[in-house]
Amino acid sequence: MHNPHRPLVSTFVAATTILLATACGAGSSNSGVDAGSSRSPINTNAEAISALHDKLPADIRDRGEMIVATDASYPPCDYLDPATNKIAGFNHDILMAIAPRLGITIKQESIAFDGLLPGVQSGRYSAAMECITDNQERQKQVMFVDYAYAAKGVLTTVKNPGQVSENPLSLCGLKAGVQTGTEFVDDAKRYSENCVKAGKAGLNVTNFPTAADQNTALQSGRLDLVFTDVATGAWQKKESGGAFEIWSSPLMAQTYVGIVVDKDNRPLAEAILGALEATIKDGTYQKVMDSWGLSHVALTEPGINLATERPLPLPELCGACGK
Repeated sequence: MHNPHRPLVSTFVAATTILLATACGAGSSNSGVDAGSSRSPINTNAEAISALHDKLPADIRDRGEMIVATDASYPPCDYLDPATNKIAGFNHDILMAIAPRLGITIKQESIAFDGLLPGVQSGRYSAAMECITDNQERQKQVMFVDYAYAAKGVLTTVKNPGQVSENPLSLCGLKAGVQTGTEFVDDAKRYSENCVKAGKAGLNVTNFPTAADQNTALQSGRLDLVFTDVATGAWQKKESGGAFEIWSSPLMAQTYVGIVVDKDNRPLAEAILGALEATIKDGTYQKVMDSWGLSHVALTEPGINLATERPLPLPELCGACGK
């Protein structure tokens, strides 16, 4: 994993403006093999695993297609490739790898992040995948097929007017941005609690509907920092030519991220898990993660609802830990 006591650097490649431009993709259907859509090719060869195909719900088997919702504004998880206006990212590549094992095609559609879980619950989408954190509260609504770890961090401009550092107390009293409906809302609360316990002012937190909105506010100087995924922050740093800096902290927990399905649809979850395990066994999964520079967050023993089944340790309030 990354060193928690220094800024993190990335080797990702993509257009500089991706993260700030992708909010316009909400509600659209993008990316994939076919122009204008996000589809895997139909596969009828030996890669298809009949036992997994048979586990799929009848409507998916009959259509030969599964629609997976995403919010294409989080490179390298999911984003709109400016060259093609199609969804790209390591999540897309994983979906394209598991589709032939299921013997179906997969189509992605981009919507607002806070609509992903309701979209699955309502039956509008068979699944959702957008580096969504698996936690016990969300498991009351949906089921997770966990496929990777996530590391979280704090993003600042390189000028860093608030003088943010790896010390959690450096954030006290600063203006912070979080995206509504994300795990980062709870992270910001934890930082504020840590500040108050140390006798300092908590964070002044503003919620934003999209990651693009919060990053625009950061760039304009209206915020001192935003909470984000480490890989996304590192991507921004690289593609902006060093205009941003990403910081980790002992207060930022490592989590699981998963593909979301309806909490009562265990057969679909097991089929997706089986297809994912097949890609791990034949090396495809690792190739995907390596190609995106994400081998450090690869999860080679995936599972269902791992936040409950194999919980990761939660950070404790620790004052100036990491200083």
